[in-house]
Amino acid sequence: MKTIKLLQWGMLIIYTLVCSILLGQEKQKAIIKWDDWGVPHITAKNDASVYYALGWAQMEAHANLILKGYGKSRGRAAEYWGGAENWENDVLVRKIGIPDRAGQWFQCQPDDIKKNLLSFTAGMNDFCLAHPEVISEELKCVLPIEATDPLARLQQSYHLKVGAFALDPQASQWKNAGSNAWAIAPAKSTSGHALLLVQPHPVWSEDFMFFETHLKSEELDIYGITLLGNPVIAMGFNQNVGWGLTFNQADAMDLIQLDTKGDQYLIDGQWKNFEMHSEQIKMKEGDATHIKTIQVKKSDYGFIIEEKGNKALALRLSGLDRPFFLQQMDRMAKAKTSKILKMQWPCCKCHCKTSFTPINMATCFTCTMASFPNALEVPYRIGRPSSPLTQRVSSCTTTFLLPICPKSRTLPQASWPIPTTVPGPLPIPLSSHQKPIHHILPTALANFDSRSRQSLKMLLSKSQLSFDDLVTMQASTHSELSDRTLDALIQYAASSADTQLHAAANILQRWDKKMDGQSKGAVLFANWYFASRKIQVFSDTTDLMNPLQTPHLLTEPAKAKLMDAVKQTLTKYNQLDVSWAEVYKTMLHNQSYDGGLGLNELGSFNAGFYRPLSKTTYGLQGGTAFTSVVEWGPRIRAKGLLSYGNASQDQSPFKNNQIELLLSRQLATFGITKKTLTSI
Repeated sequence: MKTIKLLQWGMLIIYTLVCSILLGQEKQKAIIKWDDWGVPHITAKNDASVYYALGWAQMEAHANLILKGYGKSRGRAAEYWGGAENWENDVLVRKIGIPDRAGQWFQCQPDDIKKNLLSFTAGMNDFCLAHPEVISEELKCVLPIEATDPLARLQQSYHLKVGAFALDPQASQWKNAGSNAWAIAPAKSTSGHALLLVQPHPVWSEDFMFFETHLKSEELDIYGITLLGNPVIAMGFNQNVGWGLTFNQADAMDLIQLDTKGDQYLIDGQWKNFEMHSEQIKMKEGDATHIKTIQVKKSDYGFIIEEKGNKALALRLSGLDRPFFLQQMDRMAKAKTSKILKMQWPCCKCHCKTSFTPINMATCFTCTMASFPNALEVPYRIGRPSSPLTQRVSSCTTTFLLPICPKSRTLPQASWPIPTTVPGPLPIPLSSHQKPIHHILPTALANFDSRSRQSLKMLLSKSQLSFDDLVTMQASTHSELSDRTLDALIQYAASSADTQLHAAANILQRWDKKMDGQSKGAVLFANWYFASRKIQVFSDTTDLMNPLQTPHLLTEPAKAKLMDAVKQTLTKYNQLDVSWAEVYKTMLHNQSYDGGLGLNELGSFNAGFYRPLSKTTYGLQGGTAFTSVVEWGPRIRAKGLLSYGNASQDQSPFKNNQIELLLSRQLATFGITKKTLTSI
């Protein structure tokens, strides 16, 4: 065992020396200033040095999480740590070719992106050499980190975990995940300056975790968030532009059932050989390691992920032929004008439903306009409508299986130099300017959810919005659904002869309609929602002439479900006025906090999604992860929050240090307030 560890560290030293030689003079001195919230402000002369320092900083904050993620995206987690879950991970990662494709992607990157990747991973490895004591022993086997690891991690967390999210056994728990993004043009702001609100709502897990940072070189000056283990800013702002990414429902994945015979599959009435090769996967079991061989198969329909009898299941997933995500984000970060930023939109071949996957991109340009392009990468199909991501499609016909095509030229894209606000949590891009909204997208309006309604209601509540308005509104847990249902429920309960319903009416009457920690009545209302969602709740439908206030007429069975909610609430909590914080909890790094976020289903703008912790409590699974409010004036004003904090290492003073801001609905001011210096 000691010999193996020495070999691992020897490889790390050799790899680090090779990277130093390849980088040559590009790596120069960099300064890292850590502010009070654990955000590294990195300054260096050139990009290579900035990204070297970023790699160092990410490891200082999240070394163990990053190494674990890289091990999984290599398809070697079972080799490193054993376990059935890691084995399943490795088989899927190998079957869809992530490790090999990561190498191919690296080779086709522009020279500057290659250099950035080499610098980034060199900084990571150098940190591990300098501070081996903070690395978990079981994770040191992943070292050295290679320049292809960030690309493999991107494919797993972005393309596989998001594009094919329905394959995740926990997908149903976060099907209501969403994001908020508002772009406010100068004419719609009280200051006459452009405003941007960004608030993605991903799952709070290592596969979707963000890292907040400020990067500055001669070419670069950008503040924002990266995906953990990746070097580029995915959402952020500079002195001239800013952008936020939201999700939209995209049919990016097909599961196609094939008829098979041996190593062949049926296509167009003919038997065709699979593209095949074998791969060996190591499996750690105790102190021993066993080698197992799997067959990797590919068809014209996609990667074979399951086989049973004479049937096989092919996964067809968009975006795996688009290797330039890092280049696009790098160019966007350096954009100084709207024209330069727009040049990157055709490269935005994004395809999935999640908070950080850009289906909709809300952008702001200094004192000029707000914009909302739709850059969607989905399969183009003939012969069938778009289907749910989980639907299996028979391969009896190939008429709908055309090559995956960029749709960005045909999907809604617009820029508005005229007075406008652009809201981003809607089913598809929608502007609130000028034209009556029922003339723009009637289908979307008939189906958009309560959170989308709340977003529009807040935007339309004032003729002009200020920076402080956005700071206040981003924190809102107001239940839009209660605006359309609560009066009817209270009237129903108050007119009943049942004393428990009378008590419920009084509690709902006093409820502040929020899902903040001390809100009393929110739990009862949420229980009514969950009790009634499988029946017809409204007797009317969305009125396209009045979409924000309809539907609003409750059916009698829906009203009667309030009694079920009353009984459930009393059974679980022995009181009807139990507070939100007593029931809904935030679990973070093995610590429990009272309270959390509002529910998307109830129309909370600042929203999250939960899973049961016990028979009486629920734990936050995800939701508002990063919030950024920016105003481009003579000097940029910016506030924000990384809800779960910018560090997970046990020795970090910044671990969990932002969660109280989230629970108290506050934002921090972006900037350096404490000069904790690291010179590397």
